Amino acid sequence: GGINPPEWRHQAGSSISGAIKKDKIFYFANWEIIERNFPAINRIVNTAFTDSAGNAIIPADCTATAAQCSAAISFITKQMNVMVPRTVSSNIGFAKIDWRPSEKNAFSFGLNAMHWRSPNGIQTQAVLTGGAALGNNGNSTVEDRFGKAAWTLTPSGNKVNELRFGWFKDRLSDPGASQLFPSTGPLYITVAGATVGAAEAYPRTYPSENRYQIVDNFSYIRGSHSIKVGFDFETTQDWMNQLFDEHGNYSYSSLTNFAKDFSGNTTGAKNYSSMGQYFGNPIQNIRTTDINFYAQDSWKVNRRFTFSYGLRYEKSFLPQPTVVNPSYPATGYVNSPNKDFSPRVSLSYMISDKTVVRAGFGMFYARFTGNGLDTLFLGNGLYQTQVSVNSSFAGALVFPNIFPSVSGLPASTVQLEYADHNFRNPYTEQGNIAIERQLSHDIGLTVSYLWTHGVQMWTARDMNLAAPTTTGTYIIDDASGNAVGSFTTPLWTTRINPSFGKILEVDNGGQTWYNALAVQVNKRMAHGLAVTGAYTWSHAIDDANQGGASNFISWGYNEATYNGNYKLDKGSSTLDQRHRAVITFLYMPTMHEGSRLMKNIVNGWQLSQITTLASSQPVAETVASASTSSGAVFPGVSLAYSTLDGSGGWSRVPFLPVNNLNVDRIYHVDARLSRQFSITERFKLMLMFEAFDVFNTIYNTGVQTQGYSVSGNVLKPTPGLDLGNASSGFPDGTNARRMQAGLRFTF
Repeated sequence: GGINPPEWRHQAGSSISGAIKKDKIFYFANWEIIERNFPAINRIVNTAFTDSAGNAIIPADCTATAAQCSAAISFITKQMNVMVPRTVSSNIGFAKIDWRPSEKNAFSFGLNAMHWRSPNGIQTQAVLTGGAALGNNGNSTVEDRFGKAAWTLTPSGNKVNELRFGWFKDRLSDPGASQLFPSTGPLYITVAGATVGAAEAYPRTYPSENRYQIVDNFSYIRGSHSIKVGFDFETTQDWMNQLFDEHGNYSYSSLTNFAKDFSGNTTGAKNYSSMGQYFGNPIQNIRTTDINFYAQDSWKVNRRFTFSYGLRYEKSFLPQPTVVNPSYPATGYVNSPNKDFSPRVSLSYMISDKTVVRAGFGMFYARFTGNGLDTLFLGNGLYQTQVSVNSSFAGALVFPNIFPSVSGLPASTVQLEYADHNFRNPYTEQGNIAIERQLSHDIGLTVSYLWTHGVQMWTARDMNLAAPTTTGTYIIDDASGNAVGSFTTPLWTTRINPSFGKILEVDNGGQTWYNALAVQVNKRMAHGLAVTGAYTWSHAIDDANQGGASNFISWGYNEATYNGNYKLDKGSSTLDQRHRAVITFLYMPTMHEGSRLMKNIVNGWQLSQITTLASSQPVAETVASASTSSGAVFPGVSLAYSTLDGSGGWSRVPFLPVNNLNVDRIYHVDARLSRQFSITERFKLMLMFEAFDVFNTIYNTGVQTQGYSVSGNVLKPTPGLDLGNASSGFPDGTNARRMQAGLRFTF
């Protein structure tokens, strides 16, 4: 520790607007440039083999030979507490023209462009405690182009039609960062979850996306009805170039196992938990098309009561895989549902001139994700072949070797993914009820209840695992090595088709639930002061290891603790935050009386702040890998995969509640002080001073989650559980105090 990297940021921008033709044609243009130097600190804080501060590796945690331990410790130590150079260069521009040829017609044209380059900038956090600033980093490049055109026609006072066209080009291309490679080259390596090798995902273009959209909305007012109908046509093409893990990966459960393989391995031993590699064509081209229609009516029944109702229909035309695995024809088909109807209703009732009740309900369908479709297109094991090898497999390699080609791979190593024949997009049912009350002429109170139910969430199960026929009992030790309990679990040991590894079927077995009570008080601007206070109590629950939606967009493993048993993993979501309060105010002092000097000193200042107080979000306690060698855990038993139960699913501690660890509470204050100076009637100057996390109340955004290691059939506590290991934040990669000054010139 103790490294304070030099950091600076230069930001400039300008805007210009005016009339090209008086009262007819107007223009607006904006440009911004950012140049930033923000080195990253690569740290490895992992109490499985380092001290709690991540300053040194504990030699006693390595029980290989002295020479092997020395070599492994030296290799990892070179990556600890290293400052990684990192910069950003960004240019953003926007231009718009508005044309009003007549009272009934208005046209608008806009273009937005961004150019972004950030060497070693895939990882944006200031400090990365898992080794990712070196071991999982790359060069980030982004090119965005957005074009929009709109025509608004008002044929009469009660009719309006708006036609919009959009073109969106988004290219994320990330070259590899070979300058960050360790002595093992491009090989990706993890030890007890810490990254100590090279990045596995780069180079890549993921994606280069072209999207075209046409939207039309027609509004019609007739009597007490406000009717709106419309459609949305969208076609999206994603071009991707990535061969993930092309150079192979090795995963080790402990420093000892890594040391035994890293050097002095004269017997060709294999102590890794898993080894993986990809082969095949890196180029993928997918086009999806969506057509949506809707109709709604807002009916003002009387002065107090308004009722709105509507219906939306959505249809996605999904592409089909171009290659089919003959052993599993399901790899050649992705279902495209036809019944995505979304009813929505809402009402508002004015009880009195100061009190209004509002309520609503609606269904909302999720789009099919390009990342998910890419997974299914590559799931046939032929277009791209994903290999996953345990050290006990016949034909498994010795570290650091990788397979030279796709031919002659060991049995049970190729993974497949395909969609269930009823595969469909998830949807949410959302409801709310609110009471709004005006307490005084400038203070209002709103109390709301919100409810959301996610249905048919995407999940994955391994269809190549035979049902368990035996159980195993683990002994649970305390920190002193005393047995304090036991845990019995079914054991997955057999693959149905030994020619393949995992065969994942993506289905819709998950659910989510969200309930919240929200209270908000607003004080409108009066006497130079405006204040807003909001408090939310909420509880977010999910099952099937939704991972706060991160496991929702692609599927690489069977997500449940027990294969296919999604309900067992029901518990608080990683997005759950029970309490959150936000207080904001804007103060603009104004002196109407007194000397001119005092007025100039006091008037024109603005002080604003945002205070956030929030309770912790949870995360799951995990257990390290178990051995898959025959008899290594239980006599005569070979686990199919290295999780406790052998299913290869979620590695959470199964005898503890889901997401049982709390990360950290948040106490955060941001403030801004500004002053405007009028140089002349046309020229104005504004000075701005901003501070983020004014009181420097740094909070953890990540903690050590490994609760147990596995030795035979004994679970041993891992030191440092729940110890903070990250304090990242947006947009600077840290939530530590930041300050900046700005100058704006307006004429």
